[in-house]
Order: sequence, then C-alpha cells, then structure tokens
Amino acid sequence: MEGWITCGLWLIAFLSSCGLLSAFNLDTDNVQEKTGDPGSLFGFSLAMHRQLLPQDKRMLLVGAPRAKALRGQKSAVTGGLYNCNMSSPTSGCNRVIFDNDEDKENQWMGVTVKSQGPGVSFTALNCRRANVGSPLLESRDIIGRCYVLSQSLKINSFENGEGGAWYFCDQRSRGHEMFGSCQQGLSATFDKDYHYIIFGAPGAYNWKGIVRVEQKNDTFIDMGIFDDGPYEAGDENQKNPDLVPVPASSYLGFSLDSGKRLTNKGQLTVVAGAPRANHSGAVLLLKTGGDKTNTLVEEFSLEGEGLASSFGYDLTVLDLNKDGWEDIVVGAPQYFEKDGEIGGAVYVYINNAGKWNKVKPTRIDGPLDSMFGLAVENLGDINLDGYDDFAVGAPYEDQGKGKVYIYYGSATGQISPKASQGNSYFGYSLAGNMDLDYNSYPDLAVGSLSDSVFVYKSRPVIDIQKKITITPKEIDLLTNNCENNSKFCLTIKACFSYSTLKTGRIILKPGRPSLTPPPAVAMNPQGPSLWTRKEWNSALNDNSPCRYRRFLHSLAIQVNCRRRVMLCNVVVLQENIRDKLRGIPIDVSVEIVGGRRKRRQSSGPGLQPVLDAEASKPTRSVVEFMKTGCGSDNVCNSNLMMEYRYGHWNDENFIPLPTENGVPVLSLSNQKEFALEVSVSNAGGDDAYEASMIASFPSSLTYSATRVPNKVSCQANRNGSLVDCDLGNPFEKDDKTTVYIILGTAGISFNTSEVEVNLQLETTSIQQLAPVKAKAKVAIELQLSVSGQVTPSQVYFTGDVKGETAESDDGSAITHHFRIINLGRRLTDFGTATLDIDWPKQTSDDNWLLYLMKISATGVDQIECTPKSEINPLQKEVNTRMRREVSGTQESDEGTISRLLDSKKSKTLSCDDGAKCVKIRCPLRGLDSNAAIIVHSRLSKDTLVKVSGCTQLLSLDWRFFPCWWKFRNKEISYGFQGLTAFPERREARHGGVPWWIIVLSLLFGLLLLALLAFLLWKCGFFKRAKYEDKVPSYNAVRIKREERAINPGNANWENLEKKPWMTTWHDNERYS
Repeated sequence: MEGWITCGLWLIAFLSSCGLLSAFNLDTDNVQEKTGDPGSLFGFSLAMHRQLLPQDKRMLLVGAPRAKALRGQKSAVTGGLYNCNMSSPTSGCNRVIFDNDEDKENQWMGVTVKSQGPGVSFTALNCRRANVGSPLLESRDIIGRCYVLSQSLKINSFENGEGGAWYFCDQRSRGHEMFGSCQQGLSATFDKDYHYIIFGAPGAYNWKGIVRVEQKNDTFIDMGIFDDGPYEAGDENQKNPDLVPVPASSYLGFSLDSGKRLTNKGQLTVVAGAPRANHSGAVLLLKTGGDKTNTLVEEFSLEGEGLASSFGYDLTVLDLNKDGWEDIVVGAPQYFEKDGEIGGAVYVYINNAGKWNKVKPTRIDGPLDSMFGLAVENLGDINLDGYDDFAVGAPYEDQGKGKVYIYYGSATGQISPKASQGNSYFGYSLAGNMDLDYNSYPDLAVGSLSDSVFVYKSRPVIDIQKKITITPKEIDLLTNNCENNSKFCLTIKACFSYSTLKTGRIILKPGRPSLTPPPAVAMNPQGPSLWTRKEWNSALNDNSPCRYRRFLHSLAIQVNCRRRVMLCNVVVLQENIRDKLRGIPIDVSVEIVGGRRKRRQSSGPGLQPVLDAEASKPTRSVVEFMKTGCGSDNVCNSNLMMEYRYGHWNDENFIPLPTENGVPVLSLSNQKEFALEVSVSNAGGDDAYEASMIASFPSSLTYSATRVPNKVSCQANRNGSLVDCDLGNPFEKDDKTTVYIILGTAGISFNTSEVEVNLQLETTSIQQLAPVKAKAKVAIELQLSVSGQVTPSQVYFTGDVKGETAESDDGSAITHHFRIINLGRRLTDFGTATLDIDWPKQTSDDNWLLYLMKISATGVDQIECTPKSEINPLQKEVNTRMRREVSGTQESDEGTISRLLDSKKSKTLSCDDGAKCVKIRCPLRGLDSNAAIIVHSRLSKDTLVKVSGCTQLLSLDWRFFPCWWKFRNKEISYGFQGLTAFPERREARHGGVPWWIIVLSLLFGLLLLALLAFLLWKCGFFKRAKYEDKVPSYNAVRIKREERAINPGNANWENLEKKPWMTTWHDNERYS
C-alpha cells in the first residue's frame, strides 16, 4: 500500500514541475480540417467511432446543435449530426439522417455525441427536446432525448435499445421542481465494458440534477444474466429529491465518466460533475445501491476550492501512473485568484488505492482569461509509453483564438492552430483515445465555435537504446598514446539499437558524438578549442577495426526488427587543458533523416516517425582525468585557507598597519597607495585544481598592481574593480603562497569610514569556500591649523541707549578674521570642510550683544553661511569704515579721581556664561591650501552699558573650530576669540593752584639747576681735551688702469713715466 502512495505522489510532483512543451509526436503540419455550415456550431461536440461491419472504417462524428432542419422536417433549426470520413484528407462530412418526426425546433440535436466502442452503437443527444401540451393550453417541458444508433449510423428497429426511446423524464411530474426542465442529454457516457449507458439530467429537481444508469444489452446472454437497473440518483422508484446528495442549482450530471478501478476494483463507479454545487462546484463518486434498490448513492465527494470556479464542468477518468487504479482529472474553467494571472484550472487526482480522503490534488493553472479546463479529454496512450495522456482546452486564450494543452504521463505539451486558419475558440470540444489513420497511435480531434474541426494525427515513436564505450577509461596527461606518440587520443564507440511498434522502412542517421566541455571550461576562452582534431569513422559490427574516415552516410533499417549499429570515433586532446579535475562529457545523439513534411491535404504515405522524447536526448558518458594528488577514491578534497593583512609596500618590504580592537587602521595623510597581503595555504588537503583567488574592490579603492611569486599570475578586469589570481593547477597539498595587492586611495573621501575588500577562493576540487570580507578602518590625518583675530581687540563704550536700526548708533564696528591653513593633503581630494562659529548673539536677557552684519571670504568659492536668518536680521545699513569714537565729557567741581586708585573689577561673557550663542556654519567649498573668513559685526553699546554696571573690564569670548560633514573618529582642534571693552569715566574738575606755590616751585627748581652745574664744573666736565701737535696726513696719487695690470716680475720699470700726482706723508701738521 505504501508503494502506491509513493508512486502517486511522485507523479503529482512531476506534473506540477513540467513546463508547456510542444506535443512531440502530434503532427502539427499535416492537420486535417473539417468545416460545417456557418452558424451551425459545427464542432460543438465530437466523438471518434470505429465501424467493424460490413467493413472497418474510422470516422469522426461531429455535433452541430444549430444546424438547419432536413427536408421534410417541420422545423427550421433542429441541430444535426455529421459523419466525417477520415480515410481521405479531402473528403467532407455528411449529415446523418434520422428522427424526422415531430416538431424539433431548437432541440439542439448533437449537443452530445458518444461512441460505445468499436463495432457497437453510439448515441446522439439533444437536451432541449420539448413535450407540447394540448393546442388549447400549450406548454413546453424541456426534458431532452437520446438516440442510439448502430455502428453503421442507422436505427434498426429490430435491434434492442436502438432508436429514440431514451427519454426517462417523459411522463413524469412536470415543473422545474421535478422533471419539467430535466434536459436529459446534456451529458452521456458508456461504461468501459459497454454494458451500461449513463445519462445526466442537470435540470431535474429544481436543477439539483440527477444521474441515471440504464442497462444496454446487445446479446441474448446479457439480457438473461444482467437484467438489472435502472439506477438513478433520487431513486428511480421513489423519485425523491431529498435522496440527491447535492443542494438545489448544483447541476449534477453536467459532466460524466465512469470506471471500475476507482474505489473498489471490479465495481462500477460513476463520476458526475456538479459545477454549481455549494457555489464552487463538486464531483461525486456514485455507486449502485444494490439488488434491492434502484438508487445511486454517494461514495465520495471532491470539492472545488474557488468561488464560482465551475469545478466539475468537465472531467475524465484515466490511469496516469500505470498503477492499476484509475485517476480523475477535473476542469474548473472559471477558477481565478485576486490579483493573479490565472484563467481557469485543472485538478489532477492520483488515486490512492481507492482511499480518496487521502488524496491531495495537483492544480495546473491556465493563462488569464483563457477558460482553461472547459474541455478535458482522455487521449489514451498517445505515445505508447504505457501511461495514459490527456488534453485540456483553453478556448478563450489569446483573445479568443484558443489553445489545447497536451499532458503526457511524463511530459506536458501544447498545440495551437496557425493564425492563417482564422478560427475562434479553438479547444471548445475534444475527442481522442482512438486511432484514425491505422498506425496504432491514438489521434486527437479539436472542435471550435467557428464551425471548424481539426484532426491531429499521432506520429509513430521510435525507441532507441544507446551505449557508449570509451578507451582508455582515464586520461593520463603524462602519457601520449596516439600513433605518433605526440598526443593523447581517445577511442569512442557508440552502439545503437532501434525498435518501434509500427512496421515499415525508416531512414535513421546516428548523430555525431558531441564533445561537451564542462560548464567552467565553456566560460573560458579556451573552451571552444578544447578539441583540436576529430577523426570520424564507422563500422557496422563490433569486430570491425576503426578506420580513419569521416562518417557522413545514413543507415537504413527495417523497424519492428532490432538491429545493432556501432560507430567508432577517435579524438585527440588539446594540450594545456585547464580543467583537469572534472571529466570530459561525451554526448551521443540520434536523429531521423528527413525534415518535417509540408502541410498537405492529399493522401500520401504514412506520417514521418519521431524519436521518443527520452531517446532524443543525448546520451552522455564522462571520461575522467587521472589524479595523482587526490585520495584513493580519486576524489579531491582540498583544504584551502586564507589570511589577510593590510599594510604599506616599501622597497619590496611589507609593513603591516596598526590595529584597533583587532581591526587594521588605515591612516591617510599624503599616502597615495597601500597594500593588501593575502596568504593562501592548502594544509593537509588534496590537490586543489584550478585554484584561484578573486578580490573585488569598492568604488573608493582603485587597483594599482600586484606583487606575486612566479607561479602565480593575476589579471584585473577593465575598470579595475576585480582582480583574479591563478594560484596553480593544481595548487598542491601543503603548498602556500602570498599575494600582495597594491591599491590606490584616490577615491577615499571624508564620508569613508572603512574599506572592505571581498576575497573569494575558488577551486574545482571538493570544498565549501565562503567569501572573506577584508575590512579596515579609515582615519584621515590632516595638518590643519585655524587661527582667529578680532579688530580692534579693545573698545571703549559710553553714551545713552539708542535705537537698534542705525549702525552708527549701535556701538563699535568689530571685524573678525578666521584663517584656515592646510599644510597636508588637499581637502578637495576628500570632500567639503566647514567652519563652525559659536557666535555670542545676545545676552541672557535677550539684548543684542554682537550684531552680525556681513560675512565674506577669500581663498574659497562663494561663501554661503547658515543660518541666513542670523545675518543682519534687522536689515541695517552696512558701513565697513570704522567710526571714530568721540565722546564728550562734562566736568564737575569735585576734581579728578585717578583710575589708578580704583580697584579693578572685570566680567566675562561667554556661550557658557551670560551669553546666548548661535552656531554659524560656513562651508569652505573649493578649499585648497588656505582660506580666510571675514565677519563684520557691531558691538551693542546699549547692552554693554546695561551689563557693565560698576565693572571696569568686560570680556567677550566665543569658540570657532573646523569640522567636516559626516566625519567620524577624528578629534578636531578649535580656538577661542576674545574682545575686551572698557567703560569711559566722567572726570570731576577742582579749583586752581595758588600763585605762591607756583613761584616757590620755580625758585626751588632754579636752585637745583645751579647746584647741578657747579658739581659738573668741579668734576671737569667743561674743560677742553688736549691733543698732539703733529697729525699724520697723506696725499692720493692716481694710477692708470692699464698700469695696474703690469706683472712686477716681468715688468719694464724703466719705461714708466712719472705720474702727475703721488702720495707723500708730512708730519709737521698740527691741530689747533
């Protein structure tokens, strides 16, 4: 039992994972099209039928419920049934003549057509056949009717059950509450043993609907032994609507099928759809109530999951997984999901040995607005692989053009008409599970609402077994085994065997073996040239030697007979193969000679066969390389490890960076580059094939160069964001290497707080390698100085309190100079710096202190300090010339009190004490080496008068410092600027000095002067100095320039003439 469950679940998972592929063995080129009268709904229903007597014929029966009436009928539009001869593609469809009595207006004959089987009868139903009351009080009951015809499409009155007497709702209670709207014939089917005929009447019992099973005996033995029934939901005898296991308006019997392997093997189970049950739809599994009752009872119910999804609109019973139990496929064409792209669904129920309560369906969703699932049909085993297949119609897909999807037991597919056919609602009806062209493969018929029917023939399927033998089994790159011992050669033998169910002569061509490099090699530039030379040759048996010649011919084989064909190929390996770990895959495929035939409508030879879906896939064999550095199992388990360090590269020496909490710190001042050291080892592991190290860099770093050993090579990509280092092939056991990557710092800005390099080791050996993030903190060292100066640094204030609007009346003009000097790296390489000033705007009593008039700058771009509202908020007139402070004084009679006698008192106002400050931020855009910020302000004398009181000295202090937006982990220096203010005193005047004090003072001064002169005379201060009488004197003699150059050693002194003047000394001169 557990085995059946596993198989069913496997099939569900397989169906749900399949994509929409072409139906591989349905011929979509040679499609037969049958057309009917316009507006007749030709193709509304379809059935394939086989006639055995008097001759074997395959035919397609087509219902046209809006066909016009035949001659002699009293009605205009009755509907009809057509027989399409499938022996000739050009033959048309003929109307089947029967039922010429009564008024058949709008009876919709042909709404359902079903075949009982080969050589037996079939049914044609109309669902709107009405009973007409008396002429005086006419009333119509839509009860429906079923006609059973013989295999020759005629009604034989002598045959039991043939004719139009199948209308069980006649002569029953009228009205829609009972059987007045019975609509028998909307659906019908036969059981698989052709013993029962099953009807659906979805309009009975206030549209609850009923299902009726009646005996259909064809032989005398059947009538004597199997005289049972009929059976009916609601009981054929009681006719009790309460016995129907669905609520009103459920439409039970809208779709029908049956099987004897659904709940218990050998027991007939009727599967009936009720698409409006419980507002979502349901499917009921019904069985007969036994010998003593004529009712159908519910065994199990399958419930729909979507509101108004019409679950159960159509259904079919088939064996999808070949487990001996029949499965159910149910259509829900109006299923949708909010905000989803679903337009209908099909539910696949895989039978769990009759335990339907343990079955969870697989839902297959259709495209939006496609009505996917409106028609569901059992195709039988369309590719003869042992699994039943089914088709699903989506007639509204592609804006009403329609499509049909084919689902195999192991694959899915779709077919659709070509645009040139111009039909609408393709896939409205389906018929299958019968061979129409005598090739043993079931075919498919597709109907539409455009009065056209299309017949798709199934192509024969060829099953091919392939076997590959490769010599030698391993590749030893150290050995050359070719004929000239120059290279390594492989001998490839591919053997094929063919089989099919259809006899005939088919031309097959074994495809050339395809040598497929592994995925990693295919990405390498050397991948396409992996094979430098190919020699193709063939032999027809295993004993034939391989001859060096190209294989260009095809092989003709007689199908239905097994034949073995062997091909021999020799290939030569290219030198310097990179991928030495993974084997070389060799694919061998087979194809059938001859392309698809053109679309034709004339008779001709059989359809071109097609390879089985699995057999058409290449068969792969892999030849491995011989690995000496791996384990005994020939599996290489490497143990690559990696470590990294940041540092500086200086004259072939690596100097590591200092760390902070285990993280290296990259301090930048004038450095343009730094190095990343990556050490890779393979300690204790097997050889690491195709070992490489890949480093990817952020945008803040630029690749400059690498320093690697000789056996390691590195290559960067075009933009320098990644470097790939080949460590060796293989990177042997216990090997170790170090790579130095030189990186540039041009992209690092003040916003960069850290850098991160992604390091990844790769190898084709077996090892899980996680990426490593090499992180380092960034600290930018700047040689930056900031100074400030205020002019004037001391001011005096006095006077009365004035208004605030006039600059000349608001105190002294103060100019502040802030100078920023950068002695290190250019700030423009990093970003934008700013100068922040804590400006003492007001006192604690909200009185103006330093009124900010204007800010200007030099050495930077246009200055725009913020907040702008703090710069001259009262819109005073700006006057940069410093006003001369002249203060008048008024004397009093009390005399003057010296300031030196007063004790000094001082007071300091700062942002932390007594002053309200506002932060002024000035961006220094374009700052290179130095800049100056000039702030013009006014010191409010009115406030100073109020604040100073008895204070002799008043100081103002404020702080300024440079900062950088988003600058982290860097201590910034700052400075203070100060201003001292002195209040001016009013000096008191006293009376004049008495005259006698002035006279005495003058006499006392003259006496002191005379005494001083006497003392100097006594000391000899006024005596003259004595000098010698003779004073040396000299006279100057002029010497010509040319005589100065005479060399005394060679000169001719006799020729020298006496000069007009010369120098003589006299000692007789005196000084008087």
